Amino acid sequence: MRGIAQATALAVLIASAVGVWALRARAMEHYLGTQRYEDIYYLPPPQWLQVMSLGYRRALADLIWLRALIYFGDEFENRGAVKHVFNYGDSMLALDPDFERVYRWVGVAAVYTPEGSPIEYLERAIAVLRQGTQRFPNDGKLAWDAGATIAYELLPRLPKDHPNREQLQLEANEHMMMAARLGEGPEWLVLTNATLLSKLGQSEREQRHLEEMYAIVRDPAVKAQIELRLSRLRDEAYAEAFRNANAEFEERRQQEFPYMPSPLYFFVAEPIQIAAGTLDPS
Repeated sequence: MRGIAQATALAVLIASAVGVWALRARAMEHYLGTQRYEDIYYLPPPQWLQVMSLGYRRALADLIWLRALIYFGDEFENRGAVKHVFNYGDSMLALDPDFERVYRWVGVAAVYTPEGSPIEYLERAIAVLRQGTQRFPNDGKLAWDAGATIAYELLPRLPKDHPNREQLQLEANEHMMMAARLGEGPEWLVLTNATLLSKLGQSEREQRHLEEMYAIVRDPAVKAQIELRLSRLRDEAYAEAFRNANAEFEERRQQEFPYMPSPLYFFVAEPIQIAAGTLDPS
């Protein structure tokens, strides 16, 4: 009799557990079915987060990063305004200003929104990218993002007589020249930079930029275009001499440091030659 009672009790418990799980599943299904999309920012102000992190600022910034990515995905799925991108960005950067990916994420998320971004979004995104380039001056990707956002996203939407247009064009060009020097951006960027300098009447800087980038660019077609531009700026004899100097430079690199990329050898070759007494430091 005792065994029968235990078996009966066990059966009742199993049936109860199955019933509870079924009810929970139905309750969850009902809950999810009644949820509505809302564009709500739940985090407190950045200065509060610094205190609430209890010293674990980077860890909290990482958690907010995950939430920000989910938020951005939800906004795209529901074609939202993505209006809290800057709030998430400010919070993460207040906790960890060296969180490099956040600068680039804000620069993309605030510009390429489901319904298009107003000019105010573009200007705020560029401000964040500026902060990033100042924090990471040797980051070519940030320099490219900042320059390209100004040149290809903001400037086309500004009126021709905008008072800051020329200043913004100069800033975009500076960022993109830095990106080219750091090996980021497409190789045709060198020619674009030169064209912008030419339009701004800075022919000496245009020539200097082309000369700097000639040894770094690998695309033969782009190299040929640089030669053509240099010949127009100076003369064919100068371009030929420059071409020969570059060939000599490449031959020397192959002999001395064949494993070293041209951009790196470009910076170390002269000091090595001076040390060897083969080049006049003057």
